[in-house]
Amino acid sequence: MNSKRQLSQLISSLLIVLITLVLKLLGINWINAIAIGLTIGLSVLILTSSLTQRIQNFSNWIAYILMGLSIFLLAVFGIPQIQENFKAPDIIHGYVGGERYDLLVINETVKELLDEQNLQITEGSITKKGSISQLTALSSQTELNELDFIWTGDAPIAEGGKQILEAKGIKVLDNEATFSDPLVLVVNKNAAKTLAENQFFTEIEADNNLKNYGFDYGVDAVTFAAFLEGNSTWKQMGLIQYASPPGVIITDARKSNGGVMAETLIGTIWYNMLLNNLANQPQLINRSDLTQFQPLPIETPPELTKKMEQLRLRSGFAESTSSKIKVSLEEGGFPWALTYYSVAKKIIQANPQFTLVALSHTVVNSNQFLSFSEKGTQLLRIIQSPEFQEVSQNYGYDSPQGNWIVLPDPSFSAVKSLSNFLQ
Repeated sequence: MNSKRQLSQLISSLLIVLITLVLKLLGINWINAIAIGLTIGLSVLILTSSLTQRIQNFSNWIAYILMGLSIFLLAVFGIPQIQENFKAPDIIHGYVGGERYDLLVINETVKELLDEQNLQITEGSITKKGSISQLTALSSQTELNELDFIWTGDAPIAEGGKQILEAKGIKVLDNEATFSDPLVLVVNKNAAKTLAENQFFTEIEADNNLKNYGFDYGVDAVTFAAFLEGNSTWKQMGLIQYASPPGVIITDARKSNGGVMAETLIGTIWYNMLLNNLANQPQLINRSDLTQFQPLPIETPPELTKKMEQLRLRSGFAESTSSKIKVSLEEGGFPWALTYYSVAKKIIQANPQFTLVALSHTVVNSNQFLSFSEKGTQLLRIIQSPEFQEVSQNYGYDSPQGNWIVLPDPSFSAVKSLSNFLQ
């Protein structure tokens, strides 16, 4: 009798453990799995126990009630959780800029964050497109209903995308900034040293926060823009090895948001120089000559348009990737490139012959995220999570803030007029 009771207890105990584990593996949470396992195990224990007939009959009723309760728990809580666990993940479709593609599509930690929300991104569902190409695609395509999001450039470009989509009847659910990515200079180290000796650059002090982010020098952005007007020469700066007229490596504004932002930075300073009658001076000016900045106007003044065209002719264009900008720098036509901090950081990490220079005034790429569906909004919240932000730092999105003056954002119409893209 005792051996039968012990066997019954052993069997019921094993059932409790096994059923609980199986249910957990099938996707049921621990509380429900344990509750169902206990009720089934106890009912089996009662049904297999050897008691007197009267108690046995009473125990049978208890067992039947427990068995019914376990079936109820399984139906109400267990089966829906199992179905949810075996449900195919929702595929997200969208456009993302080239520098953020690997972060979103390839990174394993990001895949895990998506999997927790039953979402999935594949190489086929995400299209790698620069911000300007995104605008072109949105303008030309008629079937956009499958699109869940675009992860684009700064605020003016996002404004343009929003206008295009809403004109086609597509509602933008969210339009929020994700990463802060200011424009900085990547400079040949030898050239930077010479420019510092000639007081064009200033050395960053060891206790300055910028030093922790890889910056060795700073430059007055107003003086930098004034130099790019072309009235001065490299030789005057001590850089006798550069024979070309003053220029800077930037990406093509017709293809890249980085190019649009570079032109916006220079164009805003030049526009305010025109407003204050400081343009085309024989000597370089500095930030003390321009204490306030007006945003770019909707229609670019003809004189500013001509100056921008001349700058494009004497500047080197590169694709908006760190490798292409690095190659342009190594070719030696110009000592510097104006690009995102995230791109610049990759260049100096891989190439010790270059250094970072902080601008006194800059514009910031906010990496705007526009969602058009619930799935798109879910992805936005994942991107904004501390876990995702931590991963993104390895891709250069850990730029310092508050160390420079951020010039006012122009409208989409203003940057379109200045940079002449989408023409």
